[in-house]
Amino acid sequence: MELIELYDDLGCSVRYAGRPLVYEQEKCSLRTEGDAHGRTTWYETPIGTLSDVIRYGEEGTSAHYSKYPVERLEDIPVMEYFLSDQRVRFDMAQYEAIEARLGDRGVCQFYFNRTPLMRLIVQFIGFERTIYLLHDHRERMEQFMEHIERCDDQLFEALCESPTRIINFGDNIDAWLTPPPLFERYLMPIYERRCEQLHGAGKFTHIHMDGALRPLLPYLAKLPQHGIEAPTPLPQGDVELEELCEAMAGKIMLDGIPCLFFLPSFTLSDLEECVEKLLELQAPRLILGISDEISPPGDIERVRHVSEMVASLTG
Repeated sequence: MELIELYDDLGCSVRYAGRPLVYEQEKCSLRTEGDAHGRTTWYETPIGTLSDVIRYGEEGTSAHYSKYPVERLEDIPVMEYFLSDQRVRFDMAQYEAIEARLGDRGVCQFYFNRTPLMRLIVQFIGFERTIYLLHDHRERMEQFMEHIERCDDQLFEALCESPTRIINFGDNIDAWLTPPPLFERYLMPIYERRCEQLHGAGKFTHIHMDGALRPLLPYLAKLPQHGIEAPTPLPQGDVELEELCEAMAGKIMLDGIPCLFFLPSFTLSDLEECVEKLLELQAPRLILGISDEISPPGDIERVRHVSEMVASLTG
């Protein structure tokens, strides 16, 4: 089957079908080489070159950084130069092609650049080195994050002017990486500022929070986004489903079923109980799905079972 046919066969909607954003450089270049085991990317600028290395998992469906591009404080100006040189535009032709392909299966919504702190942790520096640099060189690191934020201005202008109506803050929040002090200082102000900008342009927003959430539960109701994507309750996450729904305080939940329930080590009745409870607690403010996604050994037929189950329960 084509992928779109698989969605139809399983009775699913399509969450992500493409990202119609094009990034271009004027004085710099981004060069990538790779094979089945991973890839290396070079950030080439007139003032120096940085590189990162990504290794793929054995299934080829996951990846991790084995080398980050910013390895010392002296590398920051090179990355700042690269980001300043970058231009982004919304690709209307690609957007229209995505919408045509989706039909009534969903809408063209997508995620974009992570907020500055999360980009340092996930893409540029890595968690451990980011924390050490923030401790030892807070002023310089905060200047770096402010620079990233300024470079994102053109991105948000493009998003506001685009026809897409749903935007995802794909930060992949986990409280072990962004505990309350970091969340309050470096993430909440950006969420508030950028959501005000996007909401003023008629956009709906949600945020990807698929890690440990217990320390951040008090912040969920305060988040300016309309919804939370992939919050993961027990037995995979660290909060009860009831706690999670209460903390969200009426926001829309996207997903909600721990992906563990699609593994053969859990029974079909475990999955059914979770679905019934989710519908009871969260519907109609719910786009039912897997938090975060089905894993390679997951049983794809359980996805069909959930579709059939929802159809029978909702009439």
